[in-house]
Amino acid sequence: MSASPRSRMLMRRKRRETMTAFACIAPSFLIFALFKYYPLFYNFYLSLTSWNFFYPIKKFIGLANYKTIFLSSQFWQILWQTLFFTFWSSALSIVIGFFIAVALYRRRGPLGTTLKTLFFIPNITTASAVALLWIWIFDPEGGLAGQIFNLFGRESPRWLLTPEYAMWIVISLNVWRSVGYIMLIYHSGMSSISTEIYDAASIDGANSRQQLFKITIPLLKPTTFFLVLTSFISAMQVFDIVSVMTGGGPYGTTMVMNLYIYQTAFIKARAGYASALSAILFMFVLAVTIVQRKISTKWGENE
Repeated sequence: MSASPRSRMLMRRKRRETMTAFACIAPSFLIFALFKYYPLFYNFYLSLTSWNFFYPIKKFIGLANYKTIFLSSQFWQILWQTLFFTFWSSALSIVIGFFIAVALYRRRGPLGTTLKTLFFIPNITTASAVALLWIWIFDPEGGLAGQIFNLFGRESPRWLLTPEYAMWIVISLNVWRSVGYIMLIYHSGMSSISTEIYDAASIDGANSRQQLFKITIPLLKPTTFFLVLTSFISAMQVFDIVSVMTGGGPYGTTMVMNLYIYQTAFIKARAGYASALSAILFMFVLAVTIVQRKISTKWGENE
């Protein structure tokens, strides 16, 4: 039985609407595919080759780069240092940012706005600029830390040249840059909590501390999961501040994955090996992201 004229007209209209929608999104999709997906797949191809940037022929070597990487003690040391930086940077940023948000949430007016702005400014400041500021602060000769030690008649440690201190100095800079953003996200989350809940808790005799741990923190779980995920991804990809402050030193103790990939590719001219490192970092971040999202979803369902 053939379709009625009205049905055929509706089908033609639907096809036209579909084609129009596709024509509208096609340019954006092509640009996204060209600059996002093509480099990603091309990187995986390069990871299977031996190439030094200068010789036009890329020699296919299969999984040899991956085998070399996983048998390398240097890779595992750098991965551990990257995870160490990521964990402490993310954890300290989230905790400090949360308590700053709690402290500023009830503070209204120009003073509160000014304080929030001051905390957020480091987040939008160029990373290399604040890295240079941190280098000056911890300069043992003429920096702020050196002057403070001189006031007490003590000699300042060489912070960025001492393996025990260097990574923590880099972490402190990343925390300083991140807390303002985290504070604003938590502040926004707190604003979405109804004041009636706090009023009811106050009537029941709950003090400020009990309200914080029984109301604010549980209701901000989705916000916390979002910040944990984004902070982890951002910290795992750190490059600029480490490159400017230490260059991976002293003795490789602040070397992180992105800086290692950069030096392998552009200083040692091992493009295939660096591509394999990039692919491993991508898969690792993707796997952790999936696990975190599943935990977040499962926790949310159990609430």
